[in-house]
Amino acid sequence: MNWLRYVKELIFLKKSPEIPHYGRSIHALPNPKEHELFDLSATAFRANNIVLGYRYFLESIQHANSHEHLVLTINDDTISFKLYQGSAILHGTITAEHFHVTSQIAKASNLHVAMKRRFLERNFQLTYCRFRQKEDVIELSIKLHNTTITPQKIFFPLRELALNADFEKEFIASEFEESALLEYDHIHPIDPHRLHRLYETMQEWIRTTKLSLIGLLSNDNKGMASFSYLALLLQIDYLLIPHKKMAKEINEKINTYFLEDEKLTTDKNSDLESYLAELESMSFEAFSTQFYSSTTTFSPFEQAMHDDIADFIDESLSKVRWYKNNHANYVITTIYRYIALYILFNYGIHPSLRALLHLHVQVYASNFFADEGALKLYDSNTNTFEKKAISNAIAAAIEPYQYRYKNLINFADQLNFSDLDHFSQSFYLQIQNLDYQEI
Repeated sequence: MNWLRYVKELIFLKKSPEIPHYGRSIHALPNPKEHELFDLSATAFRANNIVLGYRYFLESIQHANSHEHLVLTINDDTISFKLYQGSAILHGTITAEHFHVTSQIAKASNLHVAMKRRFLERNFQLTYCRFRQKEDVIELSIKLHNTTITPQKIFFPLRELALNADFEKEFIASEFEESALLEYDHIHPIDPHRLHRLYETMQEWIRTTKLSLIGLLSNDNKGMASFSYLALLLQIDYLLIPHKKMAKEINEKINTYFLEDEKLTTDKNSDLESYLAELESMSFEAFSTQFYSSTTTFSPFEQAMHDDIADFIDESLSKVRWYKNNHANYVITTIYRYIALYILFNYGIHPSLRALLHLHVQVYASNFFADEGALKLYDSNTNTFEKKAISNAIAAAIEPYQYRYKNLINFADQLNFSDLDHFSQSFYLQIQNLDYQEI
């Protein structure tokens, strides 16, 4: 290793990428040797060294800062593993001949017949794995023959199994009895004091949103109402991270709004308003059952191209310009808040970009993060920013990845801190121009 490269790697190792512990993505960094290990896996498979190929593959999906989500037991001719995905646990066994993974879902005798019928219907929707009943256990499983195995032929079946096992257990927990679920003791309860604070925070957000719309709820202002309701639901989902029925309903409400159907925007807004009224009337006891923490291996989002993110930002900023030209200043700040939250909700993005968008959320929700014990990045009473902290966060999100993306530039000096709107405008213009192309 030459001297310059040695110094460069030393500098890189001293950088500490930001890891946002919010939202539904993975709250960890991917393995820095992910691509190298993936290639080694493919090479081992081509050489017919099956078990070694699986070992490299599984190591490639182990997170950089935590191995708790994937526990490997490696022997000379076999590998067994336990993989965690939210509410689900996957148990895998690997030999030179087969790759077999199962996840126990629920006790069959405790499930309604409609739920069993649902599993049969779901089998037609799945590509790789299948639900089956083994004695009194409903499980989701895959079994692959290793005749022509490749890393890609492992990744997609394993991801499908993990995401769907978690989804179905969440569905049962939201619609039926949790007591029917198997292997459900690994999820961690939220501290009661924090739960009370999250509940009061949600109530305050709802009240603030309702007050901000007084006098605006007419047909001429339907777009403003849409952005307000959607931004609020996205913020609840990203910052509070509910599970079970609440998570399912928020997801459905947001996605239903964007369906291209014959429903009028005013009617869609009424649906969102009604759901927010349900959340406002929810008791703390009901609220507290919707929260837990757990570890995950796979992101539920498909990886997006940065061009797609840039196009969405450009389209959203054009709406900002339209509202500015029509003197509807109230909704402008809401749209700026909405942009980052929607991208985090809807797209799979690079860890660097995720940290940057999280920073924007943190600026806008400074009071929430101050309650979480973080530094308050923006004070709305004095219209002042913690510029140094914001600059450091941008550096932490970008600089650790510049060894790979040579044109990824720290843009902290290009931000306009004169007020919240100018900050957001300058921030998103810089995000649009980020270059994640490898040279």
